[in-house]
Amino acid sequence: MILTLLAAAPKGPLDTWSPTLLTLFALLLPLIALLIILAFTVDSRRMSAAISVIFTLAAVVCAILVVAIEIAHPLHLERNGTFLQLFTGQTGVASEFVLQWGVLADPLAAVMLTVVTLTSLLVQVYALGFIRREDGPVRFFCVLLFATFAMTGVALSTSYFEMLFFFGLVTLSTYLMIGYWWQREEAVAAASRAFIISAAGDLALLGGVAYIFFRFSELNFQTLASQYTGGKVGANGLFIMSVLVFLGAAAKSAQFPLHAWLPGSAQAPAPAAALLHSAGAALCGVYLVARAYALFHASPRGLALLAIVGGLTAVLGVLWALFQENLKRAIAYTTMSELGLMVLALGLGAYGASIFEVFAHAWPKALLFLAAGVTIRELRTERLAEMGGLWRRMPLTGWVMIIAVAAGAGIPPFSTFWSKDAILSKALALRSPLAVIAITAVTFLGAMALVRIFRLAFTGETVRRRRFEPERIRDASGRVAIAMVILAIPCTVAGIRGFRGRTDPIAFVTFPGLTLSNSHFAAAALTAAAAVLGAVVAWAIYARRARPVSALEPIRRTMGEGLFIERAYQFGATGLLLPASRAAGWIEQRVDGTIDLVGDSVAFLGQPRRWLPDVRAGQLLVGLFAAVAALAIATIVLAGRVIGRVG
Repeated sequence: MILTLLAAAPKGPLDTWSPTLLTLFALLLPLIALLIILAFTVDSRRMSAAISVIFTLAAVVCAILVVAIEIAHPLHLERNGTFLQLFTGQTGVASEFVLQWGVLADPLAAVMLTVVTLTSLLVQVYALGFIRREDGPVRFFCVLLFATFAMTGVALSTSYFEMLFFFGLVTLSTYLMIGYWWQREEAVAAASRAFIISAAGDLALLGGVAYIFFRFSELNFQTLASQYTGGKVGANGLFIMSVLVFLGAAAKSAQFPLHAWLPGSAQAPAPAAALLHSAGAALCGVYLVARAYALFHASPRGLALLAIVGGLTAVLGVLWALFQENLKRAIAYTTMSELGLMVLALGLGAYGASIFEVFAHAWPKALLFLAAGVTIRELRTERLAEMGGLWRRMPLTGWVMIIAVAAGAGIPPFSTFWSKDAILSKALALRSPLAVIAITAVTFLGAMALVRIFRLAFTGETVRRRRFEPERIRDASGRVAIAMVILAIPCTVAGIRGFRGRTDPIAFVTFPGLTLSNSHFAAAALTAAAAVLGAVVAWAIYARRARPVSALEPIRRTMGEGLFIERAYQFGATGLLLPASRAAGWIEQRVDGTIDLVGDSVAFLGQPRRWLPDVRAGQLLVGLFAAVAALAIATIVLAGRVIGRVG
């Protein structure tokens, strides 16, 4: 409402302030805070935390101002500066390669910038009370600032090169957040897996960027948008570009089968996991597809790839969440489903609806992880089977948890109901029965998965365990409670659309040539029915903690482990990559030793008096044996040829 009033106001600061200058401030403020902490306040917990929160708050103010300006004047503005020019000495495209650095201000960047900075701020406020008992709180705030800088850079990138650079920083920040508890073997393994998968995606993106540059001699998103359909590249070339770019995006946004890192991200502390899943690496991949959408829009097969992979990811994510026994991993699988739904929407051409889902999904997902962090801290377990009965002992956490569950499930009038309604409206307009079935099934099963989490954790009786006293459970308070209560507000109102006098978020972020995903009664009714029915079914099924049927235990375990895809990655790393690396090391050692031996021999022959004192008996014997072997092989070969000629 405030943004609407600002947009409707008469001419004033919004018409004179530069949105690109504000985006530049929003980008640099987290980096400046990080440098100040590392240089001056690294030994002070309170001062470092205060600097982190204050500078992030300033970035949030800049982001809100950019959104207000873009609502009033939705234009594409960017400021680029050439900072490096390479002369390769080649001809043609490669003769001169110009690198540019810039910031971008448009509706898409403004939405992503707001999500990143505001979520980071609330996560840091939560961490003020949550991380103070842990080791290395200053290190944690430094990692959060670095991640905020990296993700803000992704949102404001003007070119593929800049996007690739910040994607690398996001990969590093993801590794640092997941591996924050480096003493834990599981955390280190999960961080390594996330780094390897993300780095592989970055390499694929690098290949796509190189291919795009050598075909178009350009890397700027806005400039390339009008060149994809110019006939320079055929349909196959555009599809190859789409595949390479999408591989980079899929590795970040956990699309099947590159999702294996996302469940392991639950090893991160609760505030770090909240940032990762709501506005972090998980959303960067979706944002890359949205920013490069002109490429996919020019390739029908590229759009089909998005729809197929996104739909499959969405369905598998909710199915695995229903069988997951770990609280944070179950929430992580619901994130995977939501990410798949966003990519599916982009594949269907529901551009604004997909970005709306990005915005609406961020708040309940962050709140779910923050509430899960409080729950795990008090119960000292992450297993849902060992929880229960928290509604009476933790009423505040219970209320914010149920708000987050309702918002994430798509129950009206909470946030994601409106975005899911917009996506389903587009599917109905396209008359695609497969898309309609997939979206409806994901909504129904997603509501079941989230209500199952709440039912097992907060209702019933607390499971008794040795050396655990349920009477000592305490509810969230202080900064932790403040952050969760504030997050509950956008969970309730962030998605509301269609009111007269309010700027519709679907009409705010658009793509040229695509019709808006206008909602209609059938889509809204179907979305609401699927969400509410899923919630009711889950509430009834999980009312009792019934033991699973032994005959179905293999199925439950297989689905809970995500079809053992994570273990397949682990087996591939330990069974294939490690032996290959050892073999490469052995070959490198032997070949390098042989080359050194040959070099020493040549030097010895050239200057025997200089090298003779340094010659060792072992080297001499090895050289003699190699010479004899070479002479024997040459003799056999030559003898064979002579005998063949005589015969």
